[in-house]
Amino acid sequence: MKLSIIIVNYNVKAFLHQALDSIIKATQNIETEIIVVDNHSVDGSVEMLNNQFPKIKLIANHENLGFAKANNQALSQSTGEYVWLLNPDTLIQEDTPEKLIAVMEGDASIGMLGCKILNDDGSLQLACRRSFPTPWVAFTKLLGLSKVFPNSKWFGKYNLTHLDPEEAYTVEAISGSCMFIRREALNEVGKLDETFFMYGEDLDWCYRFGQTDWKVFYTPETSIVHYKGESSKVVAWDSLTHFYRAMDIFAKKHFKSTSWFPLHWLLRGGIFVRYAVSVISKLGKNSIGFILDLAGLLALTLAAIYLKFNTLDVLGEYIYVLPVYLGTWLAVISSVGLYRTFKYSVSRSIMAATIGFLINVTLTYFFNDYAFSRIVMLISYLGALFWIPGWRIIASSRRTENFELGTQRTLIIGDLKSAGDIYSKLITNLGLGYTPIGIVAIDETQYTDERVVGRLEDLHALIQYHKIDEVIFTSDNIKLKQIFEYLPTLSRQGVKIKLVPGNLSFIIGKSTVESLQPVQFVDMDFKYYHSGARFIKRFEDLIIAPFLFIFARPFLSLVVRSKAMTPRQISLFGYDRTVYLNKAGNESFWSNLSLLPLVIRGKLSLVGSPLDLKDNGWDVKRGLFSLESVRGGTQLSEEERYSLLNYYLHNHSGLLDLEIIIKACLGK
Repeated sequence: MKLSIIIVNYNVKAFLHQALDSIIKATQNIETEIIVVDNHSVDGSVEMLNNQFPKIKLIANHENLGFAKANNQALSQSTGEYVWLLNPDTLIQEDTPEKLIAVMEGDASIGMLGCKILNDDGSLQLACRRSFPTPWVAFTKLLGLSKVFPNSKWFGKYNLTHLDPEEAYTVEAISGSCMFIRREALNEVGKLDETFFMYGEDLDWCYRFGQTDWKVFYTPETSIVHYKGESSKVVAWDSLTHFYRAMDIFAKKHFKSTSWFPLHWLLRGGIFVRYAVSVISKLGKNSIGFILDLAGLLALTLAAIYLKFNTLDVLGEYIYVLPVYLGTWLAVISSVGLYRTFKYSVSRSIMAATIGFLINVTLTYFFNDYAFSRIVMLISYLGALFWIPGWRIIASSRRTENFELGTQRTLIIGDLKSAGDIYSKLITNLGLGYTPIGIVAIDETQYTDERVVGRLEDLHALIQYHKIDEVIFTSDNIKLKQIFEYLPTLSRQGVKIKLVPGNLSFIIGKSTVESLQPVQFVDMDFKYYHSGARFIKRFEDLIIAPFLFIFARPFLSLVVRSKAMTPRQISLFGYDRTVYLNKAGNESFWSNLSLLPLVIRGKLSLVGSPLDLKDNGWDVKRGLFSLESVRGGTQLSEEERYSLLNYYLHNHSGLLDLEIIIKACLGK
């Protein structure tokens, strides 16, 4: 057996699937065995392996044994002349195994080999070649000197940032995510130290190799992508603890000799301090939204008290109720998911501000002697309506989380059949948060499909022209090496790259793995037809439509001329009406504002079925805005149009209507 590839998996099924796909393609001409050790995953990894990769050797543990022990299980069963330890969240090029073997066979003194490792944005992952954390190296790292002086030989030793990553050389250590080992060297050095549970075992192994005559070597001949830390996300706090505990174990094991004393204790103390700083930093990062909300609401309340009483001297009367008032608001904000899943949702922010206000107003009736003035509460509420969603809009900018409907402008690249399939799934699966702009077909045949916006060689120009946030590669016909070449330049343009494996069932990116399985509506629970839903919808129309008629409608003619919008005649209620389309032939926020009087009269709704879509007896009021108008416009097939209407009827709510109006208004 020429090559044994070992992967330890823990709850990263989608990444593992993608890694195995790339490995199988890259080892077609190499005698290879693939061993996957699953550390008791609960995400269906084992079932996926049994069903889709039956030829792979699987070791399914009944508990999480840790990285070192799991790898040792596979090492005992491996038979290859070379052993390659890979993380499940990696992606290799078609020629990577051949090039690593060639480097090994070109220098018989290399015992362990690592290659260039890239982040998902194409940047170099610094840990792919590094030095041991001796007291001096650790000192420069802990104090941040390695970041301040990365090109210094004295301060940049930790990640060897003073060396050119495009050159090959002997190093002290490489990353545990990609370790290519000669069997002869493995037999001499031995397996991983199982004292380490997660982290540190790779560094310890490199140290032990360095104590022999075998070289630890770095080569830039090939590169892989490592979606760093995906397994540890499942147990984020545990992984942080394991990391610093591993560093402490390493320091005790290798730097406890008398020659290092008392530097050894200083090093261990520095590790503990860095751990404490990391914990505090993590808490601060996760609580920044909470702090912004609390600070804003407190400032608004104090301002409201001053406006009401022209002084803050009365603050003592509210000192006990102030925490209750603010706490209620923050509890509501948290309960609607604004600190977790929907961090930047505008509609949920407005809902949280309103519900918090109503709860606090209700409390005044039960605790009248201790309550705020209702004028103070009303002023605070009006301010909160702007503050709570306002800072989220600014912070999120063009991020997907700003709207539950999604703002990630996306190009899909692949052969027309697979790319078209993904396009259809993204356009109708709103929960994923994508707005597909078009397809870049790699087929040589010319297509008249209006979804095709250009050729692959024009990708960079297409990204700039269409203001693309994300690129999704969908076809097996595109070589991974070609995708790797796009990583650095697309990253500099601020564009994310994601991949869809050959089975077209999920999208893989750095931050998420998103299922593309179609949603099946097995029930007939159309929320649009619920009792009271139309009353709420009509109430919303009567509140917002007059506002738009007064503040937006007068500017319609000016906007139509300045944007060179095209008039279109449509027939409504027996009369011809004029609406407008933008240069691309799609609807915009201004397209149907001439019909606002019909909304006020109840003939139309602000949000509803598209004006030109046949009703088919569904009894859905037509709207100036629709889910379709903010999803795809003229590029949608009839089936996709009805799928979006079906989604709208099932998931209708006042918040969804508000989300559609806001998104149309901002042109997202």
